[in-house]
Amino acid sequence: MTTRDKRIILLSIFATGIYFLYLVRVTLPPFILGIALAFLLEGVIKFLVAKNMPRMGALIFVFGILLTLCAVGFFILLPAVIGELNELTGRIPYYFTQLERVVDNLTDRYQAVDTPATLDFVFNNLTERLERTGVQFLERTSEVLITLLSHSFSIILAPVLAFYILKDLRIIKVTLWSIVPHNYRQGVKKLLCRINESLFEFIKGQLLISLFVALLSILGLYYLDLRFYLIIGILAGILNLVPYLGPIFAAVPAVIIAAFNSLTTVLYVIILFTVIQQLEGGVISPKIMGSKVGLHPLVIIFSLLAGGELLGILGMMIAIPTAVIIKELLYYLVEMLVSVDKT
Repeated sequence: MTTRDKRIILLSIFATGIYFLYLVRVTLPPFILGIALAFLLEGVIKFLVAKNMPRMGALIFVFGILLTLCAVGFFILLPAVIGELNELTGRIPYYFTQLERVVDNLTDRYQAVDTPATLDFVFNNLTERLERTGVQFLERTSEVLITLLSHSFSIILAPVLAFYILKDLRIIKVTLWSIVPHNYRQGVKKLLCRINESLFEFIKGQLLISLFVALLSILGLYYLDLRFYLIIGILAGILNLVPYLGPIFAAVPAVIIAAFNSLTTVLYVIILFTVIQQLEGGVISPKIMGSKVGLHPLVIIFSLLAGGELLGILGMMIAIPTAVIIKELLYYLVEMLVSVDKT
């Protein structure tokens, strides 16, 4: 077999794998979440095993705590979230009506002034755009919440998959390792170590930072007496997993709802989210994030857009870890092709 043939085979295998993942992309979210959860919990289980606890006992102990926390969240937080979501959905027509009144008032005030026809056209165009934009923002907010709830199956299934992954981790490792040809095992081991180092601190850090953002947002919005503070705060924490765009997405519904209170409330909400993001970006992130993913901002933005196109909000959340894995796979593939040239 020539060097060219080996290259074609390697590239074909890689391309086929990517295409297969694209075809089954709808079924991927629970597995990705399950693997990520198993990835995070494995460190805790290893620590308990090192303290002479049997692995199965450590597994049951860790998942017992996890299920207890989920149950507490289910019985305490879920009813409040569903109640706020129902109220928000019911008040959307009211917000539409209020928005139309604002636009009508602006139109009446403007028409009282004698202005050239060109300015009339510009103003009418702007008011129409304002109304459309406001309606779209409110609709998008509702759609995002519904989308997140629609992924609840993935969230429920993820711990189950994580349990079985951790339970049979040794068997999975042995099985996968047996598939790898002997002459590639050293390279694959190096690849997995790279991915592990790149992802572990990133995932752990992002989850802690998102929890911090959610708690601060909930407390701040509650203090400002803003409606739906719980939903918006949780949404802020979840969307903080999306770099660059997440904080903006989270602030928009808060600002819109605040606008129906007063301009002062809008100002306070903007200040609140600005302070939280400054704390997160300048203080919390540098302390918590133990390592950088090593991706250029253009690559991050492209990954976010591609993830959003393929899997929506959830796709944007897992875009960066996926990009890190693809980056390491590409580096490994290049190394393989170089080694093929030398043989």
